[in-house]
Amino acid sequence: MTTDKRDIFSRQHLVPEVASYFGALTAPDDGYAAHAVDAMEKAGVRALSVSALEGRLLETYARLSGARKAVEIGTLYGYSAHWLARGLPEGARLYTLEKDPACVNAAKDAVEASNLSRKITVMEGPAADSLKTLAKLAPFDLCFIDADAESYPAYLKWAAANLRPGGLVLAGGAFLKGRVCAEGGEPAANAAPRAMREFFHILFDGDRFVSASILPTGEGLAAGIKA
Repeated sequence: MTTDKRDIFSRQHLVPEVASYFGALTAPDDGYAAHAVDAMEKAGVRALSVSALEGRLLETYARLSGARKAVEIGTLYGYSAHWLARGLPEGARLYTLEKDPACVNAAKDAVEASNLSRKITVMEGPAADSLKTLAKLAPFDLCFIDADAESYPAYLKWAAANLRPGGLVLAGGAFLKGRVCAEGGEPAANAAPRAMREFFHILFDGDRFVSASILPTGEGLAAGIKA
């Protein structure tokens, strides 16, 4: 029996052969939502979106949650919205929020090209304003946060207030590119790490979320279930 401590963040078994194997399994997914992928690649922002494998994970969570009413904070070009919508049943609605007009137009084009207007509503403007509007439609079943790190605590508080009991919150970029524990240097450089740590304190608050965890994806995916 081994006495080594098991650590979910250890990458010791992620050897090239394993990475290649799972990459081959999910290769067909690379072409999903091709309109959004092509637009992101032309704009040089593909790396800012989720991978196809992470997209499958979002779809899986959407299906498991049984969500019929969901919110995504941070649309970019609509790629992650496609995956979430694929996991939603017919008649469900995903409201995805984006403040950049260029991203909004690209996301709307991608949604139309994929014939997903029946499931996805792209909302333009500051997320704080859109969330105030959406609060009137609460409670929601699922909330996915993938936006500016400094606002993660505010977005999570909104989710805690507007998800139904048992509702699911997910947040991408949880590792903050390895800087979540960073401190020192210019105050401006500390804003995002401090905000992300505040986010985790809220997420792991048993009064708001009955269960919380971190999935060690490439960028880290945080998950919590509303109390």
